[in-house]
Amino acid sequence: MLGERNGHWFDKLRREWQMYRSYRSALHLLSPDAVFFLGDLMDEGQWSDWDTFHRYADRFDSLFGSSSGRPQLHVLAGNHDLGFHYAISPTRLEWFERRQPFVLINSMALHGDGCRFCYEAELGCSKLNNCTNNPYRRPIVLQHFPLYRLNDNDCIRDEDFDEDDPHRDEIYRPKWEALSQESTEMLLRKLEPRAVFNGHAHRGCKKRWSQPVSFWEYTVNSFSWRNGNRPTFLMATISADDVLVGVCHLPYESTVINIYCLTAAVLVLWVLLSVACSRYPMIVRRFRYPSDSDKLIKSG
Repeated sequence: MLGERNGHWFDKLRREWQMYRSYRSALHLLSPDAVFFLGDLMDEGQWSDWDTFHRYADRFDSLFGSSSGRPQLHVLAGNHDLGFHYAISPTRLEWFERRQPFVLINSMALHGDGCRFCYEAELGCSKLNNCTNNPYRRPIVLQHFPLYRLNDNDCIRDEDFDEDDPHRDEIYRPKWEALSQESTEMLLRKLEPRAVFNGHAHRGCKKRWSQPVSFWEYTVNSFSWRNGNRPTFLMATISADDVLVGVCHLPYESTVINIYCLTAAVLVLWVLLSVACSRYPMIVRRFRYPSDSDKLIKSG
């Protein structure tokens, strides 16, 4: 959601309308049991106070909430919600804390520098049991940052995961675009996940990990047109044997804009013709019903 400081009202209107209609359509068509938001819900959350945060929260509920409580909503904080590592406020962090049935990780607290947030995050990971003898009890990990990688060259290249993206070779800075290698190794060693879901990069990626444990990592593209022409979301089915993931694409923004422009052009043309018919009925009648002299000339 665009912020109150730098977000233009018209940009805010069309982006949030796109997300609202796309989200409601997806719920109607897919009927999921739970929905996970992987962070960056707000564009200017790192500067918000208590009142501003609650205005964001009320707006979020109006867009994505449900009076019936179905599906269950699970929300992760991103760097645009809290700020990067050194900008996080303990008070602001508490606004996002809830008990969750999955392992939801605050990526900005995985710098490993001994700060309070890092210590609490590592302690929480240490308390989780590694259930390697029961694969179904291995956790599904959800976080905002991707796991450590140099760039997207290790990702599977197909139409569902942005194979034509010209920026796939760009280097990921550890602790900024992805977790550090040390934090990634710590998470994988302590949690041994069945699957990992994340965002932040604004482009999709599906990567296979084989060490220290075998699993798939899924990086989902942004849900908003503001961060790209092709927003997407993931649909996951989790069973005792499998984690099945499908990529759902929303319409291209350029396609929707072209449809709007074409519709507007047709409406303008129709209005002009209607005005012409009302102001100059004789000319219109002449086009519809040629005069007798015109008939004689044609029959000639």
